[in-house]
Amino acid sequence: MAKSSRKKVRKEVKIPDRKKTLIKKALCAAVVLAVIAAAALAIRNSSYFKLESVEVLDVSRAAGSLETDDALQVNMGRNIFDIDIASLASRIEINYPVIKKAVVRRILPNRLEIGIIPRLPIAKIKDKRGYFPIDETGMVLSADIKSDRQPVIIGFFMWRPPNPGERLTNKQLENTVRLIEAINETLVLRDYGITTIDASNHRNLSFYLDSGIEVKIGGEDFPARLRKLKETLAEEGLNKDNIKYLDLRFDSVVIGPK
Repeated sequence: MAKSSRKKVRKEVKIPDRKKTLIKKALCAAVVLAVIAAAALAIRNSSYFKLESVEVLDVSRAAGSLETDDALQVNMGRNIFDIDIASLASRIEINYPVIKKAVVRRILPNRLEIGIIPRLPIAKIKDKRGYFPIDETGMVLSADIKSDRQPVIIGFFMWRPPNPGERLTNKQLENTVRLIEAINETLVLRDYGITTIDASNHRNLSFYLDSGIEVKIGGEDFPARLRKLKETLAEEGLNKDNIKYLDLRFDSVVIGPK
C-alpha cells in the first residue's frame, strides 16, 4: 500500500528587523534635532529678535528712570532669547530695594516688558528735616510714591535723614508698625481717620483721631484694645466733642473730658 505524501504548507511570517527600526528612529530623531538646532541658530542670529526697546510698567515711579539702567543698556541689541529674564528681574529688585517685585516678560519680536510692584507706605515719619514714608518692614521709600493718606509718626529720633531703600530697625519703630497693622486690620483708620501716632515711648504709644481725640493704647494687645475703642465710639449718646482722650490701657475704657 502506497503511502500518500502530504505536502506541508508553511506560512512565512516576516519578523521586523528590530535593529533597522531602531536605526530609522535614530535617524528621524537626528533629523528633527538638526532642524530644531538650525531653527534655534537662525533665531539667535536673526536681527529680527534683537532687543530694541524696554517698557517699564511703573505707575508709582518707584524705580525712577529704570529705562536708563546700565543693566538694561548692556542688553540692548542682544537677542531677547539670550537674555536671562529671571536674573534680570532679580538684579532689578536688588538694585532698587523700594521695588517689592519685578516681573520681566519677552514681547516678540524685540521688546522687553518690566512690571513693577512697588512697596507701599503705611505711614510717614516726621523729622525736622522732612517727612519719610516707610513700608511695613520699616524701609524708607521715595517721597514721590503716590498712595492714600497715611498717619504721621512723631517722636521718632533719627541721627540723619535716611535714604530711600534704607531699612530702619529698632524696637520703637517695630512696635509702631505693629500698631499700624492692627489699626488697618480693625478698620479704625477707615472709620475714624488717624492723623498722628506718638512713638516717643514704644511701651506707651498713643495716636490722634481726625476729631482731635487722643487715644492712649500702651504697648500691647493692640487688636483687643482697638475693638474696645470702636465699641466705645459707637455708643449711643456719646458726645465726642467733649472728649479729650480715651485711655484703652485698662479693663474699662477711661474717658477724659475736655
